Amino acid sequence: MRIPSDSELTFLFEGDEQRLQQFIEKYRETFEHYQLMDDVKELSDEFTIKEQIPIVFAFVYGVTVDWREYDEEIIQLFSERLPDETVEVATTDKGLEVTYNGQLHSIALTFSGKDRYITIRGFQELIRDKYEIRLFEASYFSDTHDFLVLPKQQWEELDAQYPAQIGEMFRVIDDGLDFP
Repeated sequence: MRIPSDSELTFLFEGDEQRLQQFIEKYRETFEHYQLMDDVKELSDEFTIKEQIPIVFAFVYGVTVDWREYDEEIIQLFSERLPDETVEVATTDKGLEVTYNGQLHSIALTFSGKDRYITIRGFQELIRDKYEIRLFEASYFSDTHDFLVLPKQQWEELDAQYPAQIGEMFRVIDDGLDFP
């Protein structure tokens, strides 16, 4: 489980071409392991540096959810980003049974396409005292959405330090959010 360092979060909001190249080099093995190096190289043909930075950052720290993802898998993907937390999940005929740090919680599902965000909002509710999940805005109109999970205090600091940029780069998970 990796959470970005303070300097990496600064890069996300204040990065330039040199720092982008340093970030790519630092995580070259990760990009190669997941066969993303070609994608990283092609970004410069299509996007500005400012647009490339959150995409490359999401390759390393993001949680990617496809609109067809199984709900149980969504919980597992997010739980991998929570240090020192214990999460177990099982599917039932009513939805999901999620055990978070020893406490059982139910997330009722509709067994429709709306369930992806029902699952995400339900899990956000369970972890809200310590963590927050936000959507990378650039991924919103895609059939795969990228999210960043950070400790709640870290989000509060970023909101205070980068109020305009944070609204452009991230979307808070709310009741209206769904795959377009």
